Amino acid sequence: MRFALVIALSHLRSRKHDAGVSVITLISTVGVTVGVTALLMVLAVMEGFEIDLREKILGSNAHVLVLQHTGPYEGHAAATAQVTAVEGVQAAAPFLYTEAMIRSEWANAGVVVKGIDPARTAAVTDIAQDLVVGPPGPLSTEDARLAVVAQLHAPPPAITQDPSDTEVLPGVIVGEELAMQLKVYPGDKVYIINPIGGGSGPMGVPVPRVVPFRVAGVFHSGMYEYDTKWTYVTLADAQAFLQVGDVATGIEVRLDDFERAGAAARAIEAQLGFPFYTRNWKELNQPIFAALRLEKIVAGLILSLITLVASLNIVGSLILVVVTRAREIAILRALGASAHAVRMVFMLEGLVIGVVGSLTGTALGLLGCWALARYEFPLDTDVYYLDTLPVVVEPLTVLTVSISAVLIAFFATLYPATVAARIDPVEGLRYE
Repeated sequence: MRFALVIALSHLRSRKHDAGVSVITLISTVGVTVGVTALLMVLAVMEGFEIDLREKILGSNAHVLVLQHTGPYEGHAAATAQVTAVEGVQAAAPFLYTEAMIRSEWANAGVVVKGIDPARTAAVTDIAQDLVVGPPGPLSTEDARLAVVAQLHAPPPAITQDPSDTEVLPGVIVGEELAMQLKVYPGDKVYIINPIGGGSGPMGVPVPRVVPFRVAGVFHSGMYEYDTKWTYVTLADAQAFLQVGDVATGIEVRLDDFERAGAAARAIEAQLGFPFYTRNWKELNQPIFAALRLEKIVAGLILSLITLVASLNIVGSLILVVVTRAREIAILRALGASAHAVRMVFMLEGLVIGVVGSLTGTALGLLGCWALARYEFPLDTDVYYLDTLPVVVEPLTVLTVSISAVLIAFFATLYPATVAARIDPVEGLRYE
């Protein structure tokens, strides 16, 4: 082994008469380095996007939803208590969900109206943490945000509210993008419209039901779809708006470990029994995360082509070594070196190129990831839902990329090493 390594290293060192081989070797090493560096940085950015997207989705939605096959149901308080008793459940809250229209003095839009339990929902979703503006103005403390949710049923007068407008109205929390579209601020009056909630008119045509609300807060989730479509009212106000009894669409559940959502959902179903059923966040968002995984795999394969091209350079450089040093190989064989030892020489040459390129590429890749995270590469918020490039370095990804580069370089040596091992010492020295 030591004999083969010494000869392999001597082949890789530059000499005047074989400078071309050394240049090809250097290019192969640089190719492996560039491939590993690019792959690590791209995968770190894609991992950052995936984790950030997951956090935003899990912040606006529960880990598990408990629904009933028959639709909205009564007795949600007892069901919530049963769900809370299941192992692994951190918090649970009932909710009522419907679609409606919202209208201000300036504009209107279609929205999702979600009735929440102010005392429970803040522990299940990030609605309180996402609040940016409330009746007192910009919100900078957690207590101020929680107070907006707690007073949602009858929000206090806002600082921008007309002093003559003293009407007490139920509150509604709207997304930042929706507030900009409607041109409203906390304290402004809006109308939520149920197109068919007012019964039938004289000709049997459905009559809309229009209910006034007062904007109690503005939230920013970072997800454009939520910030333009979601609105929050209290569960009691949602029931009154829909003119239904004490019913809920389902129960939102937050877990201690969101990765165990599947097992927890099955435990909840077993606890409640039929006609209850559950949907966890992985099932609800499976298409988007599957697309992200596929994109990561495709990007990895495409960038791996850089390393594969470098491996072709390794093949070419080793074949050149075999051709230019056939006489030396024949002498080694004549002196007693086995075919295995000759094969090992060339395999170690490729392995050294792979290890050096992989280590250098890993160091440069980690340095690049650190620089991206440290200096926060800016993004256009009109296009992306983030203002800076997210970077998350996963140790397993780094290890996989580094080992893969070394293995690709190693496998590239098999053919040249086999050719060198088959050189017959008699034939190699015949014309010398």
